[in-house]
Amino acid sequence: PHSKKRQRLAGSDQINYDDHHINYLSTDALAHIFGFLPPKDIMWARLNKKMREAAKKTIVPITDIGFCSETQYNALVAMSTALPNLQQISLYYLLFRHKYSDGEDPNEEEATDTANFITHDIEIISRFRKLRSLELVLTPLNGRYPFLFSFPLLHKLNITMCHHLKWDLEILEGLPLLKELSCCHLDSVTGNINSLRVLKD
Repeated sequence: PHSKKRQRLAGSDQINYDDHHINYLSTDALAHIFGFLPPKDIMWARLNKKMREAAKKTIVPITDIGFCSETQYNALVAMSTALPNLQQISLYYLLFRHKYSDGEDPNEEEATDTANFITHDIEIISRFRKLRSLELVLTPLNGRYPFLFSFPLLHKLNITMCHHLKWDLEILEGLPLLKELSCCHLDSVTGNINSLRVLKD
């Protein structure tokens, strides 16, 4: 019995010892460590104020992270302040009778048909200034959203089957580092094809 008690105490002491040493790490050092973890693990690791500050500084590694439900959207909202340096986001089709907020100059018929849908704020993704990859697939968007084309570090943009998303090719000038553009089944794209010269080799 005494042996088991000593083991339990030793285990508790070890945990406290490790926590004590973590507290000696700087915020920048913790941010560097977090940079090796996927977003979900970083969110779980924010145990105190120091770790939360470190998470905000972390350049989150590029990983396949998609959002296609209300729960996942709420997670994206939380990440917009907790992990603002997320580098990749994929937005897919939301649940039935859910949509993202209408943009400028929306398709009036679509806006009327979806007026009673549960609406989510799409503009929160503008908080992720370190984005390198943005994917919009069947994303329920309607109108123009200039902030979607204003990420200075974006390298990859995929827009697929967003039928009511309106944009002009000239707006790609807001993506100075863009290397890869994929567009499929779009109904509302306009502009001069020469604007694609903005793509980097």
